[in-house]
Amino acid sequence: MKLVKLLPALCLVILFSTNAVEAKIDWRKVSKLQGQSLLDYAASLDLKDQDALNFWKNIPVSKANKQVNKIFRKEAFAIYMNKYPRPFGRMGKFKAGQGTNVVGPISKQNLRLPFANVHALPPGPVGDPDKHYNIAYTIHGLSHPWLLNNADTAKWEAERHSNVTLTVLDPKFDNDLQAKQIDDLTRQKIDGILIWPMQEAPTGPPVDRAAAAGIPSVSVDRLVGSRKVRAQVTGNFPANGTQQALYLVHRLLQEKGKVEGSVLMIRKPHGSTADSMRTGHFLKVISYFPSLKIIGSFHNASSRIESKKQVIEALKNHPDIDAVFCTGAEQGMGTVLAIDEMKRWNSRKDGGRMIVLSNDDLFEALEAMKADKIAVTAPYTPLLGGIGVRVLLKILSGQRVPKNVTTPDLPMITKDGETIFGIKTVKVDDWVPYAYGKK
Repeated sequence: MKLVKLLPALCLVILFSTNAVEAKIDWRKVSKLQGQSLLDYAASLDLKDQDALNFWKNIPVSKANKQVNKIFRKEAFAIYMNKYPRPFGRMGKFKAGQGTNVVGPISKQNLRLPFANVHALPPGPVGDPDKHYNIAYTIHGLSHPWLLNNADTAKWEAERHSNVTLTVLDPKFDNDLQAKQIDDLTRQKIDGILIWPMQEAPTGPPVDRAAAAGIPSVSVDRLVGSRKVRAQVTGNFPANGTQQALYLVHRLLQEKGKVEGSVLMIRKPHGSTADSMRTGHFLKVISYFPSLKIIGSFHNASSRIESKKQVIEALKNHPDIDAVFCTGAEQGMGTVLAIDEMKRWNSRKDGGRMIVLSNDDLFEALEAMKADKIAVTAPYTPLLGGIGVRVLLKILSGQRVPKNVTTPDLPMITKDGETIFGIKTVKVDDWVPYAYGKK
């Protein structure tokens, strides 16, 4: 009797979680495949672009590569993946070329905002035109180009609305200072708070206190340590690691006709959202290829200098490294500097060029791509602050906004553009307008 009562609810879940593409995928069969048999099955589905990327994002971890499977389980990546917000229903699609060209109010740099259409608001007053909205954004590290341009977009959006004042606060990577800033804003009875947290846990208590005082908060990019945050704006971390893995498999097949080789991993801080999501999805895909070997995994605090040191040490210890997987642009640039210094670009067994798999669309990294020093970039734009402002203003003006606001996946970038397992990449020159940092 209880089962009968549950059936309608179960059917409802299936309706919302399954579309026509997913319905034709036999995931049980997928989990038992490996290597070329998996690639053949994926090809038989004839998926293109976002549908193809979704297949690889959703693929379960395999036992085919025992080493990779062990790393995946030891670091408990499944916990992070289950916690990370997922969009409700189908996301809007991103098309290269779209966006809004602006000048960053803080940096004075030219930027192209890819998501100005996400929760868009018309210019002019919002909500009650007779009410003035005072909001604040506490965001670490305006000395860092990614964070500076993130704050730029928030300031730009706020300035479009005559009855909005946005104050930007920089806690300078001091968790205690950020908690104090949130508490101070709560005591000032500000209308709403935006937060870019360095780490989740320290933001939990002050966000709770803001919520208790009736002040809504919105997190941008990373998650805060409180369930009482009113909304959270997140990006395309799952796509990033998936794209890096797909490029590696594609490149090795092109060069060797088979997927085998050694991979060094240079990563962001252990346990950080960006590192966990990117590395977890990367490992899920390559777990289906038994002849790939992880020769080392190192973390650093997004330091180019530390990344360079770690890669140099690995190059000294390993005469043959096929690829370096990086979970951030600073890791990628540090890798480039290390290979430059050690003169190891063509040091693979067959004399092939080392494959650097990077993230984040730093302009300097795109220049490295043009020089054939970074093979692929899985972009993760910093230009998300404006979305946070719009979401917060909609909340303050009484509009309905979902708790999880997830941006569409961005396409991977390659030097000249190509198609990888049905997924079209964007040429590096075509992505330059979206890049962050000085151009």
